Amino acid sequence: MKVNKKISTLLFSVLLLMLYTGITTTAGAQGVSFETNDGWELNITGRLPVFLVASGHDGYSADGEDQFATRIMTGFNPPDITFNISAPEYNGIKVTGIFQINHHLHGPSVQNAGLFEGRIADIRVEGDFGTINMGKGFGIFNSNSIADAGSGTGVGRFAGPDAADATLGRIGTGYTYANFNPRVTYTTPDMGGLSLKVGFINPEKPDGLSEEIEASMPRVESQADYVAGFDSGSIRFWAGGMVQNVDVVSENFDYNISGWDLGLRLASGGFGLTGSYSETQGVGADGLIGLSLTGSALAQADVDASQWYTEATYISGKLTLGASYGEGEQDEKSTVLGSSPDIKNELLMIFSRSLRTQNDVLAA
Repeated sequence: MKVNKKISTLLFSVLLLMLYTGITTTAGAQGVSFETNDGWELNITGRLPVFLVASGHDGYSADGEDQFATRIMTGFNPPDITFNISAPEYNGIKVTGIFQINHHLHGPSVQNAGLFEGRIADIRVEGDFGTINMGKGFGIFNSNSIADAGSGTGVGRFAGPDAADATLGRIGTGYTYANFNPRVTYTTPDMGGLSLKVGFINPEKPDGLSEEIEASMPRVESQADYVAGFDSGSIRFWAGGMVQNVDVVSENFDYNISGWDLGLRLASGGFGLTGSYSETQGVGADGLIGLSLTGSALAQADVDASQWYTEATYISGKLTLGASYGEGEQDEKSTVLGSSPDIKNELLMIFSRSLRTQNDVLAA
């Protein structure tokens, strides 16, 4: 009985709060929304992707034998709950805040460790001058390439039979990961289909926190994006770059983490075609920025690498069919810190999915 009273009191308090503040509530395919009489809005959305993954891995075991694994995993994008808050527009300026909490599924022998993370905590200020983003969020370099249809809502590349957290999508087999980092970015207004974006990103320190490594300035990332429409579809081109210095004090050695990329995405009459190519220095074939200087296949001090993929899709109603192929490759490199090996990653994906909205599920 006490529990019921507490629940009733809580519900009554929430109802009073809603009446007092003038909140109206709606629910639908886009999540749950709240709006006050004076123009404040809160929208809450979420996803919970779960996959049963069967994978084979050549020579993975200690004795050199292959290893097969069947795992229950999240996809490339882990489950999330996202809160979007919008302030009333003032003198043509819109201010919004986005906060996202993510939850990971884990591999064998990993329980209740690092279950939650906050990928996004971002303030967005938008007006005639363009858009400014401040806080933690997605990077710029290679970010358009990450929107591939195969792994974007699916699985993609595996990190091994004991992989934990999310799968890798096309990281290392098509693009460098535009990781979630603290940053400040500016995007111009639309200029006849053309927009430019530039940002200061928190720098990476390979091998983690160390007094022997200095990264004194933020990484600078930029991108030009052009979209043109025609009768049956649209075409999108982009080009971008990044640069950051790393100084290894103990060895009196410094190098740049840098790169450039080009891409296009064509959509016409249900058919889609995407192509992306990038070259990097100081980022290896793994496609992850700032992991390690020496000591493993992930060592990437001054290493030269490239990423590319191409993808074709067909969309009919809520059904998507597609195929893609891509590679990530690095050249052997020797520095005063050691050597990085030749690596080549390859990934072929054939995929299909049927998109069902929340209303479809409720009606089923």
